[in-house]
Amino acid sequence: MTSSLNLDPLIDQARRTHSSALCVMQGGHTLVDDTCGSRDPVETMSVTKAVLSLIVGRAVTLGHLPGPDVPVAEFYPEWRQGRRAQVTLRHLMTHTSGLQNVPAAPEEIYPSPDFVQLALCAEFQHAPGAAFSYNNKAVNLICGVLRRATGQHADDFARAELFGPLGIHDVTWARDAAGTPHGMSGLSLHARDLARLGHLTLRGGEELITSDWIHASTRPATPLTARMGLLWWTWHPQATYTVTDANVHNLRAAQASPAQIAALTGLRGTYPHHVFHARMAEVGFDPTQVPAGTRWLHEDSGPRRGWCHDGWLGQSLVVDAEADLVAVRLIAADQPGAGSAGSDWPDFTDDVFALTR
Repeated sequence: MTSSLNLDPLIDQARRTHSSALCVMQGGHTLVDDTCGSRDPVETMSVTKAVLSLIVGRAVTLGHLPGPDVPVAEFYPEWRQGRRAQVTLRHLMTHTSGLQNVPAAPEEIYPSPDFVQLALCAEFQHAPGAAFSYNNKAVNLICGVLRRATGQHADDFARAELFGPLGIHDVTWARDAAGTPHGMSGLSLHARDLARLGHLTLRGGEELITSDWIHASTRPATPLTARMGLLWWTWHPQATYTVTDANVHNLRAAQASPAQIAALTGLRGTYPHHVFHARMAEVGFDPTQVPAGTRWLHEDSGPRRGWCHDGWLGQSLVVDAEADLVAVRLIAADQPGAGSAGSDWPDFTDDVFALTR
């Protein structure tokens, strides 16, 4: 297929940032499949969550799960009391379960021999549905729910019911010591296969996942934020962010650290998406250190363009619904330059938007 898109700047930036792979598809046709010298699947980090949404959707389509509002207690009877009885699959998939969570996974999750049991034993920071807080621990519990609903581990179920039918076979998925695949991360794929999964969402799930699930999972799925679908981020490239004195007051009232209060004070103002994230880095503000539920900014989302997910090191999957386009950037942890400042590509979604803007 001949493309009218100027893809050269995207390809050049992929190489400058030490990328392991770049893939761009439009209208089902592959425009770029550049492995940048890498032959192996790459760990997608938190982009695994977007794929996990598709796996849950396949389980719903086959009747193993009734939908996102099923209580977790249906599969874990020990949760049929107190706040735990209120937690649904939707809460796990929208980061609104209220379960206690340490933002940095290496501090608490990776040392655990059983990620699911760690989530099951977690205390509550908030009532279910009361606050949005990105929660790797809660997402790992989804793989436990899938095991009990389907009779298979999430990775085995995915190979049989999602990856296999799509012709995706070169896949690895990390498991914890108890034998359960990670939900928050751990899935390794080729960029072209991850793009194929993104394309599946543009086609309404084709014959594998109901269009109702794709529709519900790629649009706001909780009243607490317009950005969160069912494990997908909704994509609003023209969003603006504003930090006011009231937001700084909220952070101070939440007893955040003096360093973070000072950083947020320096962040006051209104910024477009790409400028805001760069400015956060400049002032040293770390949103993962904000106490859950604290209103530390105002977001004007602007029009929704599609859906996406990103991950540690700079992994990114962007689905541009308006342009019928999917873009993937991956960088392997052992890639020379990975983790350095030169490997950062925080503007990847903006660069994808610029292709057809």
